[in-house]
Amino acid sequence: MSVRQHALLVVASAAVGLGLALAPAASAAGRQQASEVSAQASCNWPYVCFYKGSTKTGQFKDVTSGYQNLQGSRGATKVVNTRNDDAVLLRRSSGGPLCILPNYTIDLRSWGTVTGIRILNTSTC
Repeated sequence: MSVRQHALLVVASAAVGLGLALAPAASAAGRQQASEVSAQASCNWPYVCFYKGSTKTGQFKDVTSGYQNLQGSRGATKVVNTRNDDAVLLRRSSGGPLCILPNYTIDLRSWGTVTGIRILNTSTC
């Protein structure tokens, strides 16, 4: 197990203990599908963008102390966090918050309906 994989495992274990869900580590392996690359190309720094299929439904950039409600992006199928130093918490309609680390693209279809976003002023959740 590499140092990076071990670090992700430690962070994931701590997050689960706090009731947070972390997105799968498949992206950590550096493998991205063509749709992820396309989504990242249409989402510029310093935004966090939401997509339904290949259509961008919203983008957010403000660090906040609470959640911002999603309007047109509610139920998005993909999120792209282009921020270099800021993690994102996503509120879901059921279950605990989902943590998206900086510079990650996540397929949200298996995570339920996302209803809110909070951009953190830290690189971890």
